[in-house]
Amino acid sequence: MKAALIVALIVTFLAIGAPVVSAANQATFNGASSAVQKAFVAVQTAGTDDGNITSLVAQLNGALALIQKASGENGSNPAQASVDLQSAVGIAQDVESSAASVAQQGSSARQLQFELSVGSAVVIIGIAVALYVYGDRIYRRVWLRMYREQVVKKSG
Repeated sequence: MKAALIVALIVTFLAIGAPVVSAANQATFNGASSAVQKAFVAVQTAGTDDGNITSLVAQLNGALALIQKASGENGSNPAQASVDLQSAVGIAQDVESSAASVAQQGSSARQLQFELSVGSAVVIIGIAVALYVYGDRIYRRVWLRMYREQVVKKSG
């Protein structure tokens, strides 16, 4: 998952650094790249909060692919390049808005796991203390229940 984030970051920087000289102006490309960068930072934050960012990374990769596609087709089909850039910006904004809820879900899952761990430890310690204090009584009762049919006969 971290490798995908690194790849997305590298592709973002490549998309920003790619010179564009055509109908769609540089400001449009910079705006799309900026939106993807903001979304990337939001996804990275959600990842540090233990959120499941797999789908967000896939969407970001799609936005980056649209930016690269727009860069390639800008000279031949500037109208389609503009549509692709607008789609990339829309995807990046969706990802950025979704990242907050993914981060919150990750934090909630981490909190739940912590509470379950502490609860399990308390239960295990409680059982251990109960066995230490009442172990002999419990052992004798179990023994008597298991062998209650056995009768000791006097020999002789």
